[in-house]
Amino acid sequence: MEELGNIAVFLAGWNSEYQTRLINGIIRKAKEANYAISIFSCQAGSEISDKHVLGENKIYSLANLSRFDGVILATNTIWEKPTKEEIIRRIHHAGIPAVSFEEKVEGLSLIGIDNYKAMREMIEHVDSHGYHPIHFVAANATNEESNIRQKAFEDFVEEKNYSTEDYAVWHGDFSFDSGVQVVDAMEEAGKIPRALCCANDEMALGACNRLKQLGYQVPQDIAVTGFDGSYDTQRYIPGITTVARPKETLGYTAMQLLLQEIETGKKQELILSSRVAVHESCGCVLEDKKRVVSAIETLYFEKKENEKYTYQIRNMEDEMMECESLEELIFCIRQNIGKFTTEDVYLCLNKSIYYEMTGRGNSILRNRTITRDYENKIYITKLNNEDGMPEFYSFTSEQMFPAMWNGRGSGEYLYMPVHFRDNCLGYMILTGTLDTKHIPNYYVWIRNISNALEKLKNVSELRNAARNIDNMAVRDSLTGVYNRMGINRFVVDMVKQANTSRRRLLFIFADMDGLKKINDEFGHEAGDQAICLAAEALQEAFCEKELIIRYGGDEFLVVSDALCWEQAEEKKAQITALLKQWQRDEKLPYRLSMSIGYYQKEPDTEASMEQYINWADERMYEMKCKNREQRK
Repeated sequence: MEELGNIAVFLAGWNSEYQTRLINGIIRKAKEANYAISIFSCQAGSEISDKHVLGENKIYSLANLSRFDGVILATNTIWEKPTKEEIIRRIHHAGIPAVSFEEKVEGLSLIGIDNYKAMREMIEHVDSHGYHPIHFVAANATNEESNIRQKAFEDFVEEKNYSTEDYAVWHGDFSFDSGVQVVDAMEEAGKIPRALCCANDEMALGACNRLKQLGYQVPQDIAVTGFDGSYDTQRYIPGITTVARPKETLGYTAMQLLLQEIETGKKQELILSSRVAVHESCGCVLEDKKRVVSAIETLYFEKKENEKYTYQIRNMEDEMMECESLEELIFCIRQNIGKFTTEDVYLCLNKSIYYEMTGRGNSILRNRTITRDYENKIYITKLNNEDGMPEFYSFTSEQMFPAMWNGRGSGEYLYMPVHFRDNCLGYMILTGTLDTKHIPNYYVWIRNISNALEKLKNVSELRNAARNIDNMAVRDSLTGVYNRMGINRFVVDMVKQANTSRRRLLFIFADMDGLKKINDEFGHEAGDQAICLAAEALQEAFCEKELIIRYGGDEFLVVSDALCWEQAEEKKAQITALLKQWQRDEKLPYRLSMSIGYYQKEPDTEASMEQYINWADERMYEMKCKNREQRK
């Protein structure tokens, strides 16, 4: 059944159950309503380097919102304020319905829980046990949810007239490690409280783990609580008392609100209920022996699964780092990727990166066009396609994933960044029925693929630099294809050998249409752009075995000992289609086309190189005259 529409989802830090359950709810409702879901996700977080965060967050800029019917924004998962503000600005500019999770955003519908009420109930629950003093662990000030939960604690302290010195606030970053670090800071200061309320479960788990390492018993020496109701709080020993919020229901309902706004144009705000889920860590539930046994068994099997996964990841990483070409790397990924996912996986590379790794085009132009953003032209290949040589084809980045719009894709698409620090290499796409519980692991092998690509890019740059020094005299400085000096170095010998061994040779002569008009009306810079695009189309159509030569200002010669005239017709059609597509994609103000003729030297034909080229030129001229007549 054809999808009714397309929804974009933005979220970050997909390494916990919270994001997974949200997405499961969104996908469930989207399937019921027959909508396609595109998830733009990254691992940006406060605990990683600034440059890595910039590279991760770049995935959000890929989303072309003009192609979507609505947006779901997991506002509370995106930490960097400028990134969040830019996404919101783009949503407003697109003028499409959108729903925000947990944080109120002007012009967007809202879905969430009452963070203040939930945290207040938790603190009052802990206080009712007679635990004094109580400390609070918040995240940093950029997280709105954490700020609300912290305010609930501070208001409680003020109303009870407790000392703010005894009822202190510490700061982490919502991560397990930051919970560990807070406990270390408390221990060093000699300020271990009787109870510790954390703004999320991960920090509570980290704090509990470190307290036990330091010899403290939970809850006998110190009670610890969390917030979110993650599955890990139930299988930890002791079980962590937490605020259970309906994560999957939040996702499902967010999709409902969005569909209602798409249909009616009405924005809504909906606050769902949450509850304190009591376990052993606050002291009011005795240890459940059955739960402990179950938790130990689960942890054992997870440990074994993680050991297996880690071994496979490291083995794949070692193999990838040995690859010396893009082709080798793709083959290596193909051999390993089935161990990690059954979804269809695509690698998309920026044009400049693809060109650098395949040695195409002008190295000067390649180096100049490497950017920190997604380039206009993207090259894509399917990674879990085990048949044949790796094939890349190009499209414009505004399409994101062409199969998504032509009905060949599925209803779920996950976009993840491929980068090295803040250097944008491309992105990865997973399609199919997403196995959301494994998504956090995918980021590990995507990062390894990114590192292998960066290493390969650096090797390619050195290799291409050496090659370009050697080929400087025979390379055209504008397009990077061979110049007429290349004829003397390569074609003369090819013709001699073909005449001697009585082999076929194919000569293809291509001449740009209307270059003088382009120069006169739009300037020589536009003319140079047209010439470069023509050379690029030839490189796209022909493989490295075929010699491509810039024969004159707007003339190109291709010589091949592998192609025949039937294939030449196919190449003509491919080049014509590419030029039409690029004229449309680049929004060029001029017509981009070439007249192409060819001559095939048969085994029993023997003539000079110049004669073969002249015959191909004559065929080209016949085509040019025919094209002129058709345009009239």
